Amino acid sequence: MEENHSVAIVGDNPEALLLSVLYAEAGISNYLVGPFGDDGRTHANRPGLDEALWLLGIFKKSGKIRITPDYHRLPLSQVRTLILTTHVSSAEQTNAFEIILRNLAPGLAIGTSIAFAGLCKPRYTSSIVKSTIEKHGGLKIGVDMNLYYIPLFWAGEKIREFKEKRKVLAGFDGALSTAFQEELLRVFPTLSLTPTVEVAEASGLYSAVSREVARALELELARMSEAHGVNYDEVLELCRDSRISLTERSNPILERESIGTSIALSSSQRRNGPRLVRAAHSINEEYQSQIVDMIRRALSHCGYPFRRSRVAILGTDGLLKNPWSKPESLPIIESLRKRGARTSLYPGETGSQPWAQMVGDHARVESSLLRAVAKANCTVIALPKSSATELDPDQLAAEMNRPGAICDLTRVLEASNVEKAGLFYTTIGRGTFNT
Repeated sequence: MEENHSVAIVGDNPEALLLSVLYAEAGISNYLVGPFGDDGRTHANRPGLDEALWLLGIFKKSGKIRITPDYHRLPLSQVRTLILTTHVSSAEQTNAFEIILRNLAPGLAIGTSIAFAGLCKPRYTSSIVKSTIEKHGGLKIGVDMNLYYIPLFWAGEKIREFKEKRKVLAGFDGALSTAFQEELLRVFPTLSLTPTVEVAEASGLYSAVSREVARALELELARMSEAHGVNYDEVLELCRDSRISLTERSNPILERESIGTSIALSSSQRRNGPRLVRAAHSINEEYQSQIVDMIRRALSHCGYPFRRSRVAILGTDGLLKNPWSKPESLPIIESLRKRGARTSLYPGETGSQPWAQMVGDHARVESSLLRAVAKANCTVIALPKSSATELDPDQLAAEMNRPGAICDLTRVLEASNVEKAGLFYTTIGRGTFNT
């Protein structure tokens, strides 16, 4: 199997990349069809994607993974497992996916196992995926080939965590090929089977929606903490020792956060739709404005107006719209520019060159962290926790203007250490000032 590359994975999202390297790691060679070459895409310093890209380079050299930029070039007659990954969260994505389905269907060989992996509304797999393959391929699902659904979603975790999360597999009419199950169990240690595709679709969608609702609740509680002068981090610490439980803290990937709710809202009428889901989606859309408001208040606390203040941004964690995208400027940079702030950006270990092209003259991009914070009135920290060793509060204080402020989005610094260095420390939910 491995030598013949009988597995093909098609998709332009992180799930396709992660599946491909995990298959290769399990000893199963595969074709990876998607934008995973040197095309200038960014990946937001996310440990899961960083590691997956590193493994991709290794498996490309060994021949375990063959990148095929165009699905028309797939040798479908040799492919025995075809995995199609996408999230049908917008009309554009839905149309693109259905075009791929229509084009691939005529070339599928009898006996192929097809898996649709991603998030969708219930009955999408049967009404669109199954019917499109049968109509354009001329083959019958359950007779000539098998079709499965896997509610696969990457929420920003490391590759090991993604692998070890329980996966769900559903087949039509309860038909689940033993061979395909065994193949998946080589890749993922835990696999749950369900005979109903619609139940699996709903489970994946509802899980993603619940994360965004929980995230919205967290943001609302953080706002309440700020309004009452309470430190939300201290509230969370107390809740961990009591019967009250709040959501796990995480740094959001903005576009990924909204995938589930976008699907849920698109499949319901506004009047009778899920009101809590709609409210959560709206609250999370305001995350960027919360960051900008936090910066404004931090500058004001130090006696600076927004206009002409120097703001340094370290890292991009939680600031990109899409962790796997063509280069685009950070929304926060545009927001700061409109308010007259002068911005510098240290993107982290990804390097400065693609970012310099992205942001243009809207910000100064530095390859050195200390150069980025030089003379800054406020430093916004958006580096992942794995990069915490790069940060020294005393060094930051020595380079920044005084008084200076630290806005720690990813909570990688201890507030007490920052304050000992003579800087003002804040983060979302830290209600220690009113301006």
